[in-house]
Formats: sequence, C-alpha cells, structure tokens
Amino acid sequence: MKPPVHSPFPFDIRTARKTGGRTDPGSLDEYRLSALRAAVARARRNSPFFRSRLASYPEGFPRSLGEYGALPFTTPDDLAADPYAFLAVPQDEVARIVTARSSGTTGPPKRVFFSEGDLAETRSIFAEGMTALVPRGSGVLILLPGERPGSVGDLLVRGLAPDMEGVLCSCPDADGTLDTIARLRPDCLVALPSQALRLARHPRPSRGRCLSAVLLCSDYASDSLTSAVEDAWGCTVFRQYGLTETGYGGALSCGEGRGMHVMEDGFFFEIVSPGTGELLPDGEEGEIVCTAFRAEGTPLLRYRTGDRGRFIPGDCSCGSFLRRIDVRGRYGNGLALPGGWVPLADLDEALFSLPWLGGYEVRMNGSSPVFFLEVPSLPEGILSLPEDLEREAGKKLRSLPGLDILPPEIGLCLAPPRDAPLAPSKRLVLRETHPDRTR
Repeated sequence: MKPPVHSPFPFDIRTARKTGGRTDPGSLDEYRLSALRAAVARARRNSPFFRSRLASYPEGFPRSLGEYGALPFTTPDDLAADPYAFLAVPQDEVARIVTARSSGTTGPPKRVFFSEGDLAETRSIFAEGMTALVPRGSGVLILLPGERPGSVGDLLVRGLAPDMEGVLCSCPDADGTLDTIARLRPDCLVALPSQALRLARHPRPSRGRCLSAVLLCSDYASDSLTSAVEDAWGCTVFRQYGLTETGYGGALSCGEGRGMHVMEDGFFFEIVSPGTGELLPDGEEGEIVCTAFRAEGTPLLRYRTGDRGRFIPGDCSCGSFLRRIDVRGRYGNGLALPGGWVPLADLDEALFSLPWLGGYEVRMNGSSPVFFLEVPSLPEGILSLPEDLEREAGKKLRSLPGLDILPPEIGLCLAPPRDAPLAPSKRLVLRETHPDRTR
C-alpha cells in the first residue's frame, strides 16, 4: 500500500488560514464559535424558517459552544415539510436544486437549494481535498453522476481543473469500467464503495493496479470493504463523508490513522444521543449533527443527519490537528428481526470479509431476511450458491447478534454480477415482499 501524498493535510492548511495560523484547541474553539455566530446571524437574516426559530434568541447568539448546543435541532422532516422556508437567497440566485430523500436514503423527499457561491465552495473543497490523495497533474476517473451541470461528478471535474484531469466514466458494467481504467491509466478512482468492491473482486481485477489511490464516497464503507480494495490493487483507500444537504463536504481520511478528519474550516460536527439529544463525549457513539458555516441557499443549523458516528479521541499519526470522526452508517438502515436490530454496517463488515463476495443485497420476505450474494468468480451457468460458500456466508451472518437465533436455513441466493449494473446508487435494506427464491 502506497503512502499518502500530501503533507500537511490540505484541510489543516484551509483551517489555519481561518485561524490566523493558530492551531491549539483554544484557538480552534474561538474560530468555531465565531463561525457559528456568523452562520446563525445569516440564517436569521435570510431564512424564514430560522427567522422564526431564532426570534427569541439574542443578537450575538451563541455566546459559547455550550450555548449553541441548546438550540433545537433541525431535522430532515423540517426540510421536507417546507423547503422554501429555508431558502435564504432570492430565487433568481438559485444555481441548482436537488430533490432527494432524507440524507439521500430513506424518508420523505426534500429539496435543497444551492447558490453559485455554494457550488464554488464545493468545487474548492473537492480541489483541495483531492491533493491529499494524489499530486497535482494526476488523472482521476470518476464513477459518480456528472451529466447535469452542478451534479456531484460535474462539480468534481470542474473543481479539479486545471491542476488535475478529471474524467467521468459512465460504463454500465464492471468489465467496461475496468477496460477504461486499463486504457486511461488514471492515478485515482472516485467511486461508491459498492462500485469499487465489485471492480476489485472482478475475475480480472489486475486492470486496476495502475491506481495509486481510491476515494470511497457517498455511502458507508466498512473496514473489510476498504481492505479488499487495497489488497486487490495495492493502493491507498481514502474515505469521504458528506451530505447533499451540506454541499457534499464534511470529513476526509488521511490514509494513515483511523477515521476521517473533520473539515473544521467549514463544518461543525456534534455527536448526540439519538434518544435524548444530549451531547456525548469523544469516543462514545451517537447521531452525527452538522452545521455548515457558509451555506447560502439552504442554511441548516444543528442538522440531524441520521448517521451513526463518534469522535475518535487522541491525535492522528499523520500529525493533523483536526478532529477525527468515525462514521458507522445510518441508524435507520438495517434489519428489524425477532433477535433485535442488525445495522447494515454490521452486515457489511461481516459479509465483505468473504474474499469471494462482490456485493450483496438483502430483502425482507415477511419477517425473514433473504440475502442475494454476488460471486464474480463463478462461471456462467451456475444458478445456485455452492454449498461451501453458503455455509461460509451463513456462519458469518450467524456471528452477528440478532441473526444468531434465525433458523438454520438462512435465505441465501446467488445474484450474478452481470445482472447488477455498476450504477452509482446507495445500498438499502429492501422491504417489499418477493417470491421465495431460497431454493
């Protein structure tokens, strides 16, 4: 595995610009508080929703970070109920509107507005963040949607220019994508975790060994999946955390220590108890709450993301002074079983450690889960999961609390990779009833 390219970490530099070069904890807290005051004042002034919510709060709020923690949360339901109440720029200054489901996954649809300033900020984040992965002058192949102006792939391509060459790849399958990688020989691949794993565990994965770095984004990436990609290509895998609602920025890994460094110059993260909303100490897992300091179109203060995470105590071996966050998927994405709740993140960690698995889907057939497993190495014509692989997968699943009490015959099916396009979509537990295909 190759070492990270950029030192110091680019978001250390961005943050130090904001703090006048001071990077001690007290100076960082001073900057956070000043940035929060500015974000609150702008939201109060320009957004009808926050004008109402902040009516009883004094000018100059918050006076401390602790006081900011008393502000009510903003929720995805608030945004879905009346997105125009959040709009904080004139409509003729809206450069892009994104309609999505809550945090890109489940829940009622909502609309998020971006000004040209918001899009420029995202391009800047992408441009500087990519220098943590590969040096300037590198080639980057991007598997994210980018056909529409202002879409995430388009913003990345435009953010990279002219220092790096970003190329959008819309190949519909893994084989065509690997051929493109072999032909273009990019230094870096940007993909969803499920896309990268399917490529890494393709029967001919060596076409990706030209890559020195892979950026996994837009969905949760388990440690077992990350290790599979690194082992296949001998590259360094980086992880990025961000939301559509906050312009895709948030946190980025450095390639050395655990977790992802918070982009402290533009975002304020909190970890709270999902039940009580109480702030939790470093190291304790809870729900991630985010405030974007400079959002113009749709400002969001103390936005509940629905994502599980924790702050990692201590310093990173890379030397960055930025806090690190460990993200563990979404609270609402998993299996509700008689034995308890099984998060999709735990399923990922267990199943992606199987060296022959290229991906999986889980559907609920009544109250029972059925797992559709992709095995890229199997020859065509095999229609059912071989018994040895079925036993191995069943053992992994029964090792998880909540799945250990299932009947011996867990629903396991073969899902041929050729039936699964390499589309940039997030994985969910699908709850619709379907015919029993376990036999």
